[in-house]
Amino acid sequence: MRMLEALSRRIAAEIKKADPDGPTSVEVMEYALAIKLTEISTIFFVSITGWLTGHFFGSLLALGSLMLIRRFSGGIHFSNLTLCVFFTTIVCIIIPFITLSLSAILITNVCSLLMLIAYAPNHFIYIHKTKNHSYYKLICIFMCLLNFFIQSPIICLSLAIQSFSILPLWRGGERKWI
Repeated sequence: MRMLEALSRRIAAEIKKADPDGPTSVEVMEYALAIKLTEISTIFFVSITGWLTGHFFGSLLALGSLMLIRRFSGGIHFSNLTLCVFFTTIVCIIIPFITLSLSAILITNVCSLLMLIAYAPNHFIYIHKTKNHSYYKLICIFMCLLNFFIQSPIICLSLAIQSFSILPLWRGGERKWI
């Protein structure tokens, strides 16, 4: 079930075979390729499924807002990239089907904002805070505050799902900042 990992490994091995003296190791190429394949696959599947369900632009808005906030807020990762693509696609396809009242949008935005203020960014894999930690937190907060003006239920739900993923509930709830 680790299709993307296997594909990235195969491509990296072929690249190394074509250029054995190249400066990049197979492992580094495999990692970079896996990230790109995950992104491309997710965009592809969300686009196709969104088009088939009649929510093409809503699905892409959900994906775009989710990817943007995730870039700065961090969050838990699946151990399997194929599962990540599947989960993200399902979430981005379901979000446009959900309607929220204005009060539900405001309450959800407030909850997301509080989670982002308290925990963003939470990159579970880092041991030390990055030099951009404060900037990332401000960007996350700004993105959430912006939706108080836009009042998009799609962006609201994307922010809420991503905010939930940064809570220290995962892997025993530890924060690895030293």
